[in-house]
Amino acid sequence: MLMRYYKMRKYIILFSFFLVASVNTWAQVDDNLDELKSAYLNVQEGNYKEAYPYFKEMLNIYPKEPTYNYYVGVCLLFLDKDPLLSIKYLRFAATKEVPDDVYYYLGLAYIKNYQFEKAVENLEWFEKKAGKKQLKELNVQNYIAMAQNGSYLIKYIKEPSVYSKTIIDQNDFYKNYKFDDLEGKFVDRFEYFNQEKDSLVENSILYVPNFLKKNEILYFSAKNKKRGDYDIYRITRLTDTSWSEPENLGNVINTSFDENYPYLHSDGTTLYFASKGHYSMGGYDLFSSSWNWDNQEWPEPENLDFPINSPFNDILFVSSPNKKTAFFTSDRETKEPNVIVYKLKLNNSEPYIELKNHEEVLELSRLSVNIVPEESKKREYADERIVSGQHEFIKIKNEGAFLYKSEYDSLLSLAINYQLKADSLGWIIDEKRLVFDYTEDGQERAKLSNTIIEFEREIYLLQKKADSCYERVREIEQANLASQKSIYEDLQTTKNKEISNTEEELNKSKNIYVEPVQDSLSISKLKIIEETQEEVTKFSDYGLRIEIPSNYNSVNPIPVNESLPNGILYMIQLGAFSTPKTPGVFKGLTPLSCIKKENSNLRKYFAGKFLQLSEAQKNLPLVKSKSFKDAYIVAFNNGNIIPVKNAVKLESGKDKLPNVELTEGLEGNSQTADDLSIIYILKGQISLKDSLFVDRVKNEIPEKAELYLENKVDIMIFTIKSFSSYDEAYAIKSKLELIVKKEIEIHAYFAENQIPLEQARKITK
Repeated sequence: MLMRYYKMRKYIILFSFFLVASVNTWAQVDDNLDELKSAYLNVQEGNYKEAYPYFKEMLNIYPKEPTYNYYVGVCLLFLDKDPLLSIKYLRFAATKEVPDDVYYYLGLAYIKNYQFEKAVENLEWFEKKAGKKQLKELNVQNYIAMAQNGSYLIKYIKEPSVYSKTIIDQNDFYKNYKFDDLEGKFVDRFEYFNQEKDSLVENSILYVPNFLKKNEILYFSAKNKKRGDYDIYRITRLTDTSWSEPENLGNVINTSFDENYPYLHSDGTTLYFASKGHYSMGGYDLFSSSWNWDNQEWPEPENLDFPINSPFNDILFVSSPNKKTAFFTSDRETKEPNVIVYKLKLNNSEPYIELKNHEEVLELSRLSVNIVPEESKKREYADERIVSGQHEFIKIKNEGAFLYKSEYDSLLSLAINYQLKADSLGWIIDEKRLVFDYTEDGQERAKLSNTIIEFEREIYLLQKKADSCYERVREIEQANLASQKSIYEDLQTTKNKEISNTEEELNKSKNIYVEPVQDSLSISKLKIIEETQEEVTKFSDYGLRIEIPSNYNSVNPIPVNESLPNGILYMIQLGAFSTPKTPGVFKGLTPLSCIKKENSNLRKYFAGKFLQLSEAQKNLPLVKSKSFKDAYIVAFNNGNIIPVKNAVKLESGKDKLPNVELTEGLEGNSQTADDLSIIYILKGQISLKDSLFVDRVKNEIPEKAELYLENKVDIMIFTIKSFSSYDEAYAIKSKLELIVKKEIEIHAYFAENQIPLEQARKITK
C-alpha cells in the first residue's frame, strides 16, 4: 500500500512539472509579438509551412478563436492533401468575424474535395463581397470556371484499369516511365542542353529519340516572354551542333495560363500535354490534340477526363507506341517532394458510367491498383519490321507540314477513337431511355430528355469526325495500292545504300550533343532574357534594371543595413520576410538592399534607388510585374525612413503630394508591413432615441480616435478605434459606460484580424 502511494505521488509530481513547463512554453509563445508578425507575414507571402506551427500552437491555447481557426484552415489548405481538415476550420471561422476571403479559401478546399457545387456557391458568395482588385488578384472567376468544369467532368467517366502506382521524388519521376518499345528517353531540358536552371523554374522535360537525326523535332516548355506563363514550343535539329529558333505552338495549344510537359506520340499526330487553362478542373490537367493533316493545324485540345485528371497537378501523360498502356504523374495523394507515377491500361472500348454519389467520386480519384499486369512478352521484331516497311510506302510527307510522320496511321487511330467514344455514348443513351420510360416525375423526365438530346448531338459530331477520317484513310489506301509494286522494287534496289546510311547515322549518334560554336544557330538562344525599358550596360548604384543571372551571389550578397547617401532617396519595398532570401527570389531586380532591425527577425527588402519620386513611380509597375503586387515606394532622408509626402516637400519645395497611388490595398486600420502592431477597439450599442449620444461621446474620446455608427432596426451600433494600449481603451470604456449605462466591449486586432484580448494584453503589457 505504501509503495503504491509513493508511485502515485511520483506520477503527480511529474504531471505537475509537465503542466507547468507547458504553461510556461505557451506563455512565451503567447506574448511574443515578433512571432505573431512573422507568422502573419509568412501567410501573406505564401510560406504556409513556416506559418503553420505558430497558428496551430495558438489554436491549442484558444480553440474557439475564429482568427486562428481561419489561419490554420488556410495553411492546411496548401499543406495537406486532405481538404476535409481545412474545411473543418474554415467553416467554423466563416460563422464568425474573419476576413471575407474565408469563402474564397472554402471554395478552393471544396474544389480539392471534388465538391464542385459547394465550391461554386462559396466562390460566388465571395465574388459579391470582394472588390475588383481582389477578385482579379485571386483569379476568382477562373476558379469558378474550374469548379463548373469539375462538376461536368465527374458526371460520366470511364473506370480506369491501374497496373501500379509508385511514390517517387518529383525531380526524378520521369525516369520511371519505361516501355520496352519506346525508342527514346525522357531528360531534363536544362541538364540536356547544359543550361543553368533557376530554383524557381518549373521542370521542363524533353523526350529525346535514341538516334537524333537532322530535322528531328523536340517539344519542350518555357516561359512566354510577354505574359510570363509557361508555353509549349518545338525546336528542329539543323545539324549535329545547332538547332532552329524555338517555335511557339500557337494559341490553340497555349493559353494565358501554364502549359507544360508535352509529349508527341510515336504516331506523329497525337500531342499530350498538361495545362492550367483550357477546360481544367484545377492545377495541371492533362489534354490531347491530334494534328489535322488537311488544315495543317492543331484542333481544340480535349481533356483526358476524370479520374486521370483531378483538382491537383496531373502531368506528363505518355502513351505506349501501341496505345495499350500509359504513364502519368500526379501529386494528388502525396506531399512535397514526392509524387505518384501511375501506370494504366488503356481500353477505349470501355463504356461510360454515371457516378451516383460523392463517395464514389472520392474512391475513383484515388486510382487504386485494380488489375494485375500481363507477363512480359518477347518483342515481335518481325511484326515491327512489317509495320516499319508499311510506313515507308504509305507515308505521304509534306515538308511544309508541322509533323513528318505517317498520316495513314494517325488518321486510322483517330477514327477508331472517335468511333469508340460515339459507341460508348450510345450505350449510355440506351440506359437513359430505359430510365425515361419508367420515370413519372415531369421535371426528371425533362432533365433526362435534355441529357439524351445532348448526348445524341455529341454522338453525331463524333461520328462525323470518324467518317471524315475513314474517308481519307480509304483515299490513301487506294493511292498506295496502285504503287506498291514499284515502291517494293525501289526498296530492293536501294537496300545496300540504306544499310550503309544506317551505319553512318549510328556512328554520328555516339556523341548526341556537341557544344555549339559561337556563330551557329545554337540552343543557347533558348535562354530567356528579360529586358527593361532602358538598356543598361554598366552596374550602377542608382535606377532599376533586370540582371539575369543576378549580380548577387554568395560572393556578392545582398547588402544588409548598408549606409545610404545623405539627402532624399526613394526605394521600392518588395516585402518584409522572417528569414533571409536568396537573390533568385527577386527575379533579377537590381540593385537590392535589405534592412534588419536589432532584436528582430524581420528583414525588409528593397529594389532600386531613385533621387526623384517620379523615377520611382515609373519603375513601380515593373516591380509589380515580377509578382511583387504589394510593392510600394518608401522615402529616406539622410538614411532614415520618412513619409513620402514629406520627402516630396523636401525634394521639390511643393506643399501638395502628386495624385498617385503609392501604397495599394491599405484599408481598414491602415496597417502595413511597416506597422504591424496590436490595436484596441471599443464596441457597444445604444437606443436610436438617444440623439445626444454622439456629441457626448466626442467630448470623451481623444482627437485621434475615430467614431463609426451603424443603424440596425431600433438600435445604433457604435465602434471607436483605435487605441495602442489596453489601459487607454479601458479608461475610455469606463467613461462611456457611465453615459450609455451599458457594457462596452474591448476588442483587440492585429493586421485587421481580431485576436484574443488576453493574448493582446500579454503582448502589449
